[in-house]
Amino acid sequence: MIAPRLRGALFFSLAVVATACGNSGTEPSGGNTSGNEPTNPLTSVRIASGNGQVGLPGSALAPISIYVLKNQTGVAGASVTFAVTQGSATLSPTTATTDADGVASTKVTLGTATGPVVVTATVANTGLAAVFNLGDGNTTGTVTPACQIPGATASAPAVGGATTGLTGTGICLGGGTSGAEYALVGFYANPDSSQVATLSVHSTGGATPVFSASEAPAFNVTPSMSGARIGTRNLQASFSAHMRDMARRELTSKIPAARRVAQQHASFATIPANPSIGTLVTLNAQGEDACDNPITVTARVVAVSNQAIVVADTANPAGGFTNTEYAVFATTFDTLVSPLDVQNFGSPSDIDKNGKVIIFFTKEVNKLTPRGSEGVVGGFFFERDLFPTTSTAELQGCAGSNYAEMYYSLVPDPHGVYSDARSDSSVKTLTPGTLVHEFQHLINASRRIYVNNADSFEDTWLNEGLSHVAEELLYYRVAGLAPRQNITASVLGRSQAAVDAFNNYQGDNVGRYESFLDMPNGTSVYAGNDSLETRGATWNLLRYLADHRGTSDADTWSKLDNTALTGQQNIANVFGTNYMTQIRDWATSVFADDLTGQTDTRFSQPSWNFRNIFPQLVNNDNESLGSYPLLVFPLSDHGAVSTTVDAGGAAYIRFAVPANASVSVDWGVVTPLMQFTIVRTK
Repeated sequence: MIAPRLRGALFFSLAVVATACGNSGTEPSGGNTSGNEPTNPLTSVRIASGNGQVGLPGSALAPISIYVLKNQTGVAGASVTFAVTQGSATLSPTTATTDADGVASTKVTLGTATGPVVVTATVANTGLAAVFNLGDGNTTGTVTPACQIPGATASAPAVGGATTGLTGTGICLGGGTSGAEYALVGFYANPDSSQVATLSVHSTGGATPVFSASEAPAFNVTPSMSGARIGTRNLQASFSAHMRDMARRELTSKIPAARRVAQQHASFATIPANPSIGTLVTLNAQGEDACDNPITVTARVVAVSNQAIVVADTANPAGGFTNTEYAVFATTFDTLVSPLDVQNFGSPSDIDKNGKVIIFFTKEVNKLTPRGSEGVVGGFFFERDLFPTTSTAELQGCAGSNYAEMYYSLVPDPHGVYSDARSDSSVKTLTPGTLVHEFQHLINASRRIYVNNADSFEDTWLNEGLSHVAEELLYYRVAGLAPRQNITASVLGRSQAAVDAFNNYQGDNVGRYESFLDMPNGTSVYAGNDSLETRGATWNLLRYLADHRGTSDADTWSKLDNTALTGQQNIANVFGTNYMTQIRDWATSVFADDLTGQTDTRFSQPSWNFRNIFPQLVNNDNESLGSYPLLVFPLSDHGAVSTTVDAGGAAYIRFAVPANASVSVDWGVVTPLMQFTIVRTK
């Protein structure tokens, strides 16, 4: 069991029209759902502002705007036509030309007719479009309680039952003969992750809840498993996100030319396929700059296997690994890490034609962790190593590239020469999980450049989510488990080896998921901020989507890794154009999974029983969580819950209905992108 890293580590239709998003980094391209290169791969559109607004009849909304992009750069002078495709509204102008930043805008004035308004913005001569969902103009400033609307009757779903797609301004619910308890799930289905909605829910006729405001009901709670914890590895996550963002910012424009250069010129092998042990090579170990400011070090070949070449910095601190120990890492890569990732995500490129991945153990990785940090950077992959070093007439080379498929690893430093002390055993424990995570990044980037003909890297949120899936898959393999087994605490704790496997390879995923559960309304599952809570939500969403897709895990992950599409467009291509409805149902499953009486498979998480697991985990202080830590707002009679909900996030509101009574739960007029589901809990 390794030391906790940060925070309370808990151990133990795109066919023609693409719904665009904003700051999440998703850039829909039109006309393709096959997973192959888009018809117009260098041009995309994305909503800049204004989606999801609500206003009074006849009112003017804030302008709506879209970006028109070529290779992620704004295109000036493009003609964009705006049209009302549903509802009543006027637009001014109906045709606009993009400015120097690639932005085109129009003003929207709602009509007098009721109903939602949809505006479609189409880029001339491209077939690219973005869709704006605007407010239902049917608001008078006063909302009649749902049970007082003429003809209203109280509904009473069965215990565990759920009702989705609620419309209107509220719902009337009954308590039956013995009383009832419910949860209202408000999911903000705006694909623009930068948007935030305000939600205010009122109750008339309810009862004061008897449950805790901070948690959903927990079932089958038993004493904590000894040693089973959850973690977050914040520093590693933050550094990995920094590298993905740097690559997108500094290297994306080089991708098309790099691909052409590689096709036209013979490859140069930094290290040949079968070097002799002891061979010295020169490598750039810089981890904070892509192509500039190289840190040139001499490295010695210390192990060679069928799929790996292990090299060690000759200036690594004393007391490190022996050649025999390095050989074990090579064997682990050959027999565990590489087969697992290749089976699920595909084979990496082989730009240096040596048929192997270089694993580089260097003190420069240790230096990336400031002394006294509550975490550690365990290693990294850097996209820059996939680019040619020298410039040509069409390519500005990346001088810092090692031009090889490679991974950089932490080394033992028992006396803390370069950062905090790192023992031999701690580095051995940390490396496999970090390597399987970073190897997915290597596969993803190299196949996008040299196999799938993409002109951009994957969006960071989805790229990181897939690498967290790789960690989960490693846990399954080591623990002898598989997805869709509804794993419980008793399975996790069945032996010390099982607890160790969870702590080493899956505890961090669960820890990040706990961060999300603590603030689900303030977390976008597809945000570009790459926060810990987003990572936890994205991992869990991907697991949910894969479990419900009905095919093997490998087929799902392979399709996500082998495409020129990015972000939400990639998700839509693999899971369907109704992907946002599936995300809404996932948000409901966060509350409803393994709830007593819940039988609707849409709201199940087949792989994990977190209601059972979380109460039995402990934090860094060895304190039991004792509950399922989902943030839930209580709603009392004549009370209100007012909160904000990030796009891609959800608010969970619980309330009780007395026996032989009814309650009005009203949310008023909200953006049409706010979707509501009712779940009966008792």
